[in-house]
Amino acid sequence: MPYTTLLLIICCAVFYYRVGEAEYSSGWLLALVSVALWAIGIFAFKFGWSGNLLLQVGLFLALTCWNMMRPPRK
Repeated sequence: MPYTTLLLIICCAVFYYRVGEAEYSSGWLLALVSVALWAIGIFAFKFGWSGNLLLQVGLFLALTCWNMMRPPRK
């Protein structure tokens, strides 16, 4: 696996860790989901960078929709 792919995996995991800490007080879970999506995309579906980045965007959009539909915090 090329180093640039590993760098992208780490960057996305850090991004989702920070999002998880800010929104859900649990960053490790989102970072793990991000890395799992990369692994599934690489090994199961044979996606390249663009496909895996689209998976990450899809995860971000799913989290955005989830936050829009849940009731506001007090």
